[in-house]
Amino acid sequence: MKKTILLLLFLAMTNNVISQNLVPNYSFEEYYDCPDHQGQFYVDFWFVTPIGDYTPEYYNDCSEEDTQSDVPENVAGFQYPYEGEGYAGVYCYGNDTGSREYIEIQLSAPLIENQEYEFSMQVSLPERFGLGVNNLGALFTEELVEGNGAGEPRLIEANPQVKAEDPITDKDNWTQITGTFIAEGGEEYLTIGNFFSDEETETV
Repeated sequence: MKKTILLLLFLAMTNNVISQNLVPNYSFEEYYDCPDHQGQFYVDFWFVTPIGDYTPEYYNDCSEEDTQSDVPENVAGFQYPYEGEGYAGVYCYGNDTGSREYIEIQLSAPLIENQEYEFSMQVSLPERFGLGVNNLGALFTEELVEGNGAGEPRLIEANPQVKAEDPITDKDNWTQITGTFIAEGGEEYLTIGNFFSDEETETV
């Protein structure tokens, strides 16, 4: 079974005029329930894009140690948060079926046409999930990305405005993925995940 998880944290979305973060709850600190096992994503403002049979994970220091959703040590490995007490985990490659996991959020304001924006996120490869991959990206859209339930294909095919060009391989530290782009205007949803097939994704 081929599995890869990348843990996400501290998402920053700004334009060069206002310099404010447009991503609510960017560090996954606000939650409506504490996770007590895998597959629970109880994070305020964020929601899961339904696709395939897998569910993103939420890890927080509020969890008991025996839940394996605790921080810093959990089912994925050992990692302190980049900031605060929590982070999220998504499958980005493999899973036998090529399925993906995505998380999505509505921005605090729509993007302005022809404005340049910068997006960055911190990611880490857990010790217990083998392969490092590239292509983890940020997709900005006008409409909500709804996924396709458990249908085929089990990934959302799109061209994200920002993505990791090189595989994420650091298991000890957080690695920054960052980039700038010009908005078409009206984009108000952000979706995080790998929008490319296994064949199009580089692995280490």
